[in-house]
Amino acid sequence: MPMRRGRQLYSKKYDEAMELHKEGKSINEIATSLGVSYSAAYHWIKGLRKPEPGNVNEFESYFRENGPMPAIEIEKKFQKHNELFLMSNKRGMKVRRKVLQRRFAGYATWYYMEGQEALLDKRLEELFSKIKDVREKLKDEMFK
Repeated sequence: MPMRRGRQLYSKKYDEAMELHKEGKSINEIATSLGVSYSAAYHWIKGLRKPEPGNVNEFESYFRENGPMPAIEIEKKFQKHNELFLMSNKRGMKVRRKVLQRRFAGYATWYYMEGQEALLDKRLEELFSKIKDVREKLKDEMFK
C-alpha cells in the first residue's frame, strides 16, 4: 500500500494546478496530470480551498532559510522536531541531522539541509569555541 502523501504533496501541486488552469486545461485533465483527486483539483480551481503547506514543508523551509540549527532553538518553533525529521526522511526530503555527545545537552542535536555541511561545521566550531572560552573563564575565577 502506498504511503499517504496528504497536505505536503497537495501544497506543492497547487501552484502547478493553477498554471495548468491558466493554460486552459480542464479540471479532469489537471487532476489526471498531477495525480490528485478530481475533488481536490475542483476545489483549488474554483477557489473553494487552498492547501495548507503542512508542518513537514515548514520544517524543511525553515532550514533552507536559516541554515543549520540546534534542537534547543528548533523546539521553540517545532516542538515535535524529531517526528518532523523522521517524516521528512520518509518522504525523501533533504533534512539531515547530526548528533553530538550528550554532554552538549540541547546543542547535541543539529538539523540542517543537505548541502549545508560547511555551514554546519562553521556553526559547530563557533559553539566549541564559546564552550572553551566559558571553561577558561570558569577556571580563572576558581583559581583567583
